[in-house]
Amino acid sequence: MRKPVAPSRRASRAKHARRSSASLQGALSNWTNSVVSRREAERQIERASERALDLYHNDAMAHGVLESLVVEAVGIGLTPQPAPRTDWVGRSPEWEAEFQSAASRCWEEWGLDCRHWCDATRRLNIYGLQALAYFQWKLLGVGVFQVVAKPRPGAPFSTCLLPIDPFRLVTPSDLADRDIYDGVQIDTDGEPEKVWIRKPGALSMRPPSSECTSFDVYDKTTGLPRFLLVSDVRNVAEYRQDSVLGPMIGEIRHSNDLAEAAVVGAMVRNLFTLFINDFGQGAIDRNTPWHQRVMELEKGTVLFGSGKEKPTFFQPDAAPSRYSEMFGAIIDRLGMSTGRGAENVMRKFQASYSASKASMEKAEQFNEFEHRVVNDQFNQPIWAWILYEATLRDRLPLTPEEYRSNLYAYSHAEHLAQPMRQIDREKAAKASVLELGSHTTSYRAIFGRNGYDWREGLRQVAKEKAFIKDLEGEYGVDMSSYKIPDSAWKTEEQSEDDDES
Repeated sequence: MRKPVAPSRRASRAKHARRSSASLQGALSNWTNSVVSRREAERQIERASERALDLYHNDAMAHGVLESLVVEAVGIGLTPQPAPRTDWVGRSPEWEAEFQSAASRCWEEWGLDCRHWCDATRRLNIYGLQALAYFQWKLLGVGVFQVVAKPRPGAPFSTCLLPIDPFRLVTPSDLADRDIYDGVQIDTDGEPEKVWIRKPGALSMRPPSSECTSFDVYDKTTGLPRFLLVSDVRNVAEYRQDSVLGPMIGEIRHSNDLAEAAVVGAMVRNLFTLFINDFGQGAIDRNTPWHQRVMELEKGTVLFGSGKEKPTFFQPDAAPSRYSEMFGAIIDRLGMSTGRGAENVMRKFQASYSASKASMEKAEQFNEFEHRVVNDQFNQPIWAWILYEATLRDRLPLTPEEYRSNLYAYSHAEHLAQPMRQIDREKAAKASVLELGSHTTSYRAIFGRNGYDWREGLRQVAKEKAFIKDLEGEYGVDMSSYKIPDSAWKTEEQSEDDDES
């Protein structure tokens, strides 16, 4: 028998000193390749980020597009629903229920208590930090956060998140010969080892290493990241990706030019032109210079003609504006760029119910993908860190050693998104009833769509039913009007069948 061959240790080096958006020059018909250096590639990324930041601050359309993406994808927050793999570690269902309750309480005490928020700068709760991570990723290409220990009086946990301006993630000017890309030092395979952060007060945008501080990316004890670099990967040579506003710069500029032209056109159409024909023996004749025959007023123009000149009036309304049509084309292109369609960009759902519903569902597909990025690179590592500190503080029914040895199994969770907004709530509710009746969905999925834990949801329903029953017995009254009748859950077809029978 042949011995198994070990994988080659020769790395392919998943990095290179080319940047695709900077290596093509010329018109579309005669593109030419040009190799750009690694430093030039990083400068291109920084310039693009600076332009996107300026666009966000100074353009209403760019600001609205980015803010709407944050509200859609993160909104009121992504909440972890503990789902440990108990079958992997041989735990009982009773232990799982105890663990889930304790873990959820740790999360709320750590991330939502206004006395000691998880933000090291004490400005945002955990959901605000999620929105900031998504915002930095979309606008500047990467979100940067450091996991730090910051004990505070009365705080249940010392773990905190320190937001860092992505522009402080830099490659030191005197370490250009090292494998440092976009401020991230990597090994031969491209795995991040350290990050270089410009020190506060450093004036140079290209500081030397003496004005920077390096930090290990991963913790040696747990293996969890101490620096969270939130972004998807579209170019393996870059650790800061492109801004979502980059491809929209042309459309947004065209929109601004178009808006200015529309304003000028509207002003012109509101001006008047008056022709005065001189029938007497005035001083106006055909030899009179034009500058003496024109009188400019604030709201229009007066033209003086001689007695035998035939007036022809200019009618501005004869040239209709095409602003709406051209603006609609720009919005369509912005919709394609965001992947969510023009209706979601404009926040105007004027199509039919089916078309608008399809548009919202397509947008939700992009939201789900972006949830995965934020969950994998931000929420899940933070959740794992909190559970680890909870084991150190005896807040969970397992030891730190057990947790570290089966970290994935114990920290497994589903991060519930914000509730879905329905166009027709009645149709959505009836669809859930049909799905439950045909056993094609579960209470967990239905409650999860609304951002709720299914256990807590069903427990609340049981509490309300028991409370109504107790009130009926206590006061001797009939409160059946407060109970949902079975007919309310029937579909239109079922109601018609009942009527026929």
